[in-house]
Amino acid sequence: MDRVRDIGARDLAWLTAGAFVLAAGTNGFVVPNSLSHGGIAGLCVVAHHFTGIPVALLYFAVNVPILIFGWCTLGRRFCGKTVAGVAVFAAALYITRGLEFRMDDLLLATLYGGAVTGLGAGLMFRAGGSSGGMDIIAVYLKRRHGLSLAATYTVADIVILAIVGLTMGADKALYALIITFVGGKVADYVQEGISRAKAAVIISDRAQEIASVIMEDLSRGVTYLSGWGAYTSAEKQVILVALNIREVARLKRIIERIDPRAFVIVTDVAEVLGEGFEGGLA
Repeated sequence: MDRVRDIGARDLAWLTAGAFVLAAGTNGFVVPNSLSHGGIAGLCVVAHHFTGIPVALLYFAVNVPILIFGWCTLGRRFCGKTVAGVAVFAAALYITRGLEFRMDDLLLATLYGGAVTGLGAGLMFRAGGSSGGMDIIAVYLKRRHGLSLAATYTVADIVILAIVGLTMGADKALYALIITFVGGKVADYVQEGISRAKAAVIISDRAQEIASVIMEDLSRGVTYLSGWGAYTSAEKQVILVALNIREVARLKRIIERIDPRAFVIVTDVAEVLGEGFEGGLA
């Protein structure tokens, strides 16, 4: 079945809401203050500044050939939600074209633009969609030429920001960079939550004692993993535990008290799913 038909009512609602928020940020803060940002939409905003052609029309015109290309090379199942995202976002850009918040302070307009566009993009990502055809280009290059998605997005943004600098001035390029950075961070927070979880990997000769205290004092479940020391060839019991950022200091004190020689790795975790974790890591 076509992925366009596979989009449920809930996903479509999030996709639509995100598209309108993203369009409001673009038309409300970016366009009227002669700013821009990364991505295909940012390129269309630059073209709008010099041609006067509506951003919605430019955006739709640029994305149509990309979508056709993706449909032919990657298949309709992959492109379905991207097609929906482009269509809804183009419509949202047209509907919100009269929304303007002109500001004398360009830095303030930049921050607002980044925050609002990032919120919109994050909502669209949560629905499993996106706002443009750059995803198609990135996936195509990865599949056919082995280029990483991150590399493609980074190069694309660098090129677009360079175009902003050459056509609109170095100061506008810096503002565009700020919008892109802030928008990316906000989009990440919308998808993953502001309070990220932490994961700790603990290697200790007193693993069972440490695990018992973690379960009792922190009320966190633990998992034992089997490991072997490469140098000593000795078998080691490894503890894996997920916790919130406020509990990291308590965990360190527990380990220090029981086994000061324990080897500990604490790392960021974007999301934790499963029984016992819902709402517990916020």
